[in-house]
Amino acid sequence: MTLPRMSSRVRLAVSGLAVAAALSACASAPIPEQQITLAKDAVNRAVSAEATQYAPLEMKSAQDKMFQMERALGEKQYPQARLLAEQIEADANLAERKSRAVKWQRQLTDARSGIQVLKQEMLQDPVTGFNPPATAQ
Repeated sequence: MTLPRMSSRVRLAVSGLAVAAALSACASAPIPEQQITLAKDAVNRAVSAEATQYAPLEMKSAQDKMFQMERALGEKQYPQARLLAEQIEADANLAERKSRAVKWQRQLTDARSGIQVLKQEMLQDPVTGFNPPATAQ
């Protein structure tokens, strides 16, 4: 064999090894177990906070991405699954906080309403209500 021909075979072999190494590196990405656990925990907290009722758009986004993440895991696309898990966690945290904020706002509104009712009752019934002291003359 001649030197130029041998060199092209060596180049072909080295190129083949490089491609195989690159493919095995992609396939050997670890399963993002911690991110998956964090994402699932965040979704569970959001559901407990009634986010499906009070933050439906954010919850739908998290749930849709959860489905995509499960599919990526099934296809062994672990980098994509990791990215989706991080997005799920962020969406679910947002949904949880939004849900809690809406519920707190409603509680605040109800408390203010109750205070207003009590004020009106006290002013209308002087016997059981508040009697301001007479001013000194």
